[in-house]
Amino acid sequence: MYDLLLLGSLITSDKTGYKLQKIVGSALQPMRKVSSGVLYPSLERLEKEGLVTSTIYEEGRKMKLWHITAQGVERFIELMKEKIPSDAKRNDMIHFKLRSLDSVDIHEQLRILDEFQVFIEKDLAFYQKAQEDMADYQDRFPENAERFRILVEAYELDIQIAKTKLIWIKKQIADRK
Repeated sequence: MYDLLLLGSLITSDKTGYKLQKIVGSALQPMRKVSSGVLYPSLERLEKEGLVTSTIYEEGRKMKLWHITAQGVERFIELMKEKIPSDAKRNDMIHFKLRSLDSVDIHEQLRILDEFQVFIEKDLAFYQKAQEDMADYQDRFPENAERFRILVEAYELDIQIAKTKLIWIKKQIADRK
C-alpha cells in the first residue's frame, strides 16, 4: 500500500528514510504512524524490484539516500492509474493519490478526482439513507428514541463531511478544466 506514496515522494527528489517516514506519517490519518519495521522493508523490496536505488551519503554522519529509478517512475504512473479499491484501504489510497496529483498528466488528475467524487457521492447517499432510517426508528421505537436521535446526529456529521469533500472535489475539477 505504501509503494504509491514512497515512489511519489521520491519523484521530486532523493530522500532519506527518516524523511520518507515523516512524509508517509503525514499522509496517514492523525495518530497513525508508520514504523521503521514497515518502512525499511518496503524500501528494500522496492530496491530489489529495481524501482529505487540507495546510496550512502556522508556529511557528518552516514545517511542512506533513496532515489527513484526510471522503472520506479513507470510503476508509480501505473499505480496512479489503478482503480482505487473499495475496501478499508480506500481512504489511504485516495489521500496518497491526491498528494501526488501534480506528478501525473491533467487527464489522469481528472480521472482520479472523478473516481473520488463517485466514492463520496455513494458515501453521501448511504449516510442520508441511514439517517432517514434512524429518524424513522426514533418514531417507531420510542423506548430507544434517544439512541436513534444520537445516531441521526452522528450521520449528520458524516453527511456534512461528505458534502464538504464534494465541494472541494468539484473545485479541484473546475480548476483543472
